[in-house]
Amino acid sequence: MDQLYLSVELGENRTLCLAPLSDRKLAMSGQEIDDPSGYFLYEKVGDGDFATIEILARIVSDVAVSRLQAQFNLA
Repeated sequence: MDQLYLSVELGENRTLCLAPLSDRKLAMSGQEIDDPSGYFLYEKVGDGDFATIEILARIVSDVAVSRLQAQFNLA
């Protein structure tokens, strides 16, 4: 599967994202991830350098990515 960067606006400056996790986004989360490969479901609050990221789940299969994309109407 080509790398996808999917998201949906949740309101109140919150965005639900399904995408590979960049080093910058990982740093913004403040969380420690042993294996940053694959896709991550995360919520972003705010914009730019002041945004915060909360990692909700790591997704390891293309089928799961497709299911989450459909379930959450990610585009």
